[in-house]
Amino acid sequence: MQQFTEEELLKYNGKDGMPSYIAFNGQVYDVTSSKFWKEGTHFKKHFAGCDLSAEMANAPHSDQVFEHYPCVGQFLPPSNKVPETKKERYRQWYIKYHPHPAAVHFPIALHYFSAFADILFLANPSSEYEAAVFLSFLIATGMGFLALITGVFSWWINYDFSTSKPFVIKLIGALFTLIIGVIPLIQKLLNPDVPFSTGMDGITYHTIIFITVVSITVVGYYGGKITWGARQ
Repeated sequence: MQQFTEEELLKYNGKDGMPSYIAFNGQVYDVTSSKFWKEGTHFKKHFAGCDLSAEMANAPHSDQVFEHYPCVGQFLPPSNKVPETKKERYRQWYIKYHPHPAAVHFPIALHYFSAFADILFLANPSSEYEAAVFLSFLIATGMGFLALITGVFSWWINYDFSTSKPFVIKLIGALFTLIIGVIPLIQKLLNPDVPFSTGMDGITYHTIIFITVVSITVVGYYGGKITWGARQ
């Protein structure tokens, strides 16, 4: 099996007709066929011709992704190590605590619960159902802000603010969900009986609750594309 030094691996950077090779845990893999490695670049953060062993610790997918690509040789890493950067320390902290994955599931689940409770309320208006709708929606919106902040942090740490389609749509969807999510909360603050209203204010209140389910679903879908896309 061919052996690659750091200098030799750099030649296979996906540029000028060269294939895209990356090293991981002492093995060299050919990722040329992957649509996520066009021209030797992955999400504008990782580059072919490099050893990605350290970066994989921060990746949102496991090393099983390499099962999809042929192993073309062994990598001989240099003896000297690059000093750890401040950003790398942030990454290690992120790996340990996973703030975004820990925060993002709560608003998604609560938005779905709020919409389900609202269906029950519309079928049988009662103060109990109304309270369940409002409280779950309130917590979902509040947790949404935390999920957005940690998401932006993850976007920087793991993807260097990549502007590829999944990231842009996810960010727009998250902001949209938060912005329109504030409207029912303000309505409720100004008029506690707005959920029982049959006028335009009541229609707006309930419509937004269901719209946020659609937008948060889009956000979750593209979050999945970012996490699992490399497996496709």
